[in-house]
Amino acid sequence: MFGTNMELPNRILSYKEAHSKWASIKPIRGRSTDVRPLARRSNDNLTIRRDEDSHDIVVTLYYTDIIRYSADGDGYNNQIMLTPYPSSLTNRTMWSILGPHVNTYWSDQYKSPGLITEVGGRYYHTPRYAVVQPLEVGWKLVDGAEPINVPYLNRKEGRQALKDTGYYKFKLWFETLMRLGKDPRSEKWRGLPFDWTPSQAVQYLTEGETGWAEIAGRMSRVVELKRELESLRSAVYKSELCHDDLTYDYFTSYTGFQNAMNQIKRVG
Repeated sequence: MFGTNMELPNRILSYKEAHSKWASIKPIRGRSTDVRPLARRSNDNLTIRRDEDSHDIVVTLYYTDIIRYSADGDGYNNQIMLTPYPSSLTNRTMWSILGPHVNTYWSDQYKSPGLITEVGGRYYHTPRYAVVQPLEVGWKLVDGAEPINVPYLNRKEGRQALKDTGYYKFKLWFETLMRLGKDPRSEKWRGLPFDWTPSQAVQYLTEGETGWAEIAGRMSRVVELKRELESLRSAVYKSELCHDDLTYDYFTSYTGFQNAMNQIKRVG
């Protein structure tokens, strides 16, 4: 989000604290609207305002409202809405204001889901928003979480997929041509196995000899045949034919969350 050279504010853990903070800051003179910098006065990229309709207190980073302290309720009944934005600066700002009660891992590093919010030791997928609530002992997430589907390899299905796509028939066809002295490989200079996508591997394997010729044509004569076949087989294993999904409402450790994201990334 437009750089990271920004002074960060202190903790603001409730609507009462947010309202008090807003009221203590004088608006910048000469502006057509009420602009109140939350941290360094010379930097208005991080601001705080009161919504005139709802009286909610809103923290804005550049042009994104990232935190909204609800005026409804009293004391620990006041809820706080967070709007995910995938940037390291947003995460640092959230930590400065709500940590250690809330930790955000909002990143576009992972294809999906990359917007994870940790509350009370649980890591939730919060793709659109996260509503948290301060409690006398600990905090909790009360809304915004969506299930996380993590694919895992079903080896039985994997073996069946190799049969259904015709991998073993292709392998026999290829090895027969090699024994007859008719090497179907055409690539001469590439020193690594061809990097197949799952969709490519399944498509060409299921097309029969026409597709098999396409596969062989992309194999390198320099690379050991065993490695080329392993690359093709691995691509089939990564296809949706070989995976079932496990659904998680949340993870209970950062390591568990990372492992799940890496698995999604590998299969995706």
